[in-house]
Amino acid sequence: MAVAEALRELDPTVELLFVGSAAGPEKQIASEADITFRSVPCAPFPKSFAVSEFVGLAKIITGFAIALSILRTFRPDVVVGMGGYTTVPVLIAQRVLRKPLIIHEQNAIPGRANRWLARYATSVCVTFPATVSSFPRDKVVVTGLPIRKRFLHLPTKTEARAALGLEKDRFTVLVVGGSLGARRINELMFAAWPSLNDDATQVLHQLGTNNMDQVEQLKSTGFERFEDSYRVEPFIDMPLAMAAADLLVGRSGASTLAEATAAGLPCILIPYPHAVADEQSANARYLADQGAALVFRESELTPRKLADAIIELRTHNDRLRTMSEASRSLGKPDAAQKVAQIISGLVCAKDKV
Repeated sequence: MAVAEALRELDPTVELLFVGSAAGPEKQIASEADITFRSVPCAPFPKSFAVSEFVGLAKIITGFAIALSILRTFRPDVVVGMGGYTTVPVLIAQRVLRKPLIIHEQNAIPGRANRWLARYATSVCVTFPATVSSFPRDKVVVTGLPIRKRFLHLPTKTEARAALGLEKDRFTVLVVGGSLGARRINELMFAAWPSLNDDATQVLHQLGTNNMDQVEQLKSTGFERFEDSYRVEPFIDMPLAMAAADLLVGRSGASTLAEATAAGLPCILIPYPHAVADEQSANARYLADQGAALVFRESELTPRKLADAIIELRTHNDRLRTMSEASRSLGKPDAAQKVAQIISGLVCAKDKV
């Protein structure tokens, strides 16, 4: 939705259509943004032509037929694929209609669908510079990952902590599990907390609605004794939370990293270990190589190791400051505006032909 917002700022009369999965949250997101929504069947891009892949292939073919009908009716000047299974049939339909298409690759390791579709794309936008070599040089642009406009103008730490009801002078750790595998991070942080609780540290922990049952596990550590220092929420205002924090602990999905670097947050990253191409490890390594993050394999991380890493950064302000500067140097809070400008330029060029 960040790109849609940026497009509307460039041209308030622009017509937008969001095509997504009927099973996901896309319809609600589109409705909240006042964008027309259409759904198509979707499935992972086939790995082979094995019999086991036929069901997924059939969904893509069906999705293509529906997408073709949608595009012939809506007649878009350009289609932008922001990742996910649903983009495949829609982008193939746009290619068949011989109309411009743009793809955006979120992760450091490109997905199979984007690698294949890149040959037909007019432009390829990427989040990480390391991804450039995976796509045609004459098409690829490093834009960063589009994130909420609020990251362009974040409040100060003092302002953000006051808005969230946090103590203004405590070292503040933001814990975010992300959409995948949050439970293990929650367990590690709960067990690490007693070693961190020193009346000078506070934690803001986004647990996720599906994981609120884990609060009972936190209570078993004696949580009631220090609950003023350890805030657990199903959801939090992420721009405010990142502005308030000194350190982020979480997964290394592209969205989390884009927001963390926009806020200049040092990170302790625990890549999701079951990603298809282990793309979260590649994302995390990019930040670590630039000095913005510490990275731990989930299988090797213990509560003691996590506590020690946090204590190390908490007690060495110079190192934390250096990591923060490195993180901020990687941030691209204006990524949505950059992608919108590419789309707008493509439409303007088409109109001049």
